[in-house]
Amino acid sequence: GECSAFKERFMECLRRSGYESAACRPSAMAYLECRMDRRVRQLMANEPLEKLGFKDLINEKSEEKPEKS
Repeated sequence: GECSAFKERFMECLRRSGYESAACRPSAMAYLECRMDRRVRQLMANEPLEKLGFKDLINEKSEEKPEKS
């Protein structure tokens, strides 16, 4: 249940997009991150997000962050 809010956001995105999964990749990535972060309960093995097909989203995320001076 710890990741159910992330799952619900993903499922809502799928419904809104007519089940077009490509439109919901950020939600899917957040859900998988939640599952991996809670490895203590063995929800999901920790895998690099790049390996799971989210390399482009990770690059976008890092480009949005302002650099610290």
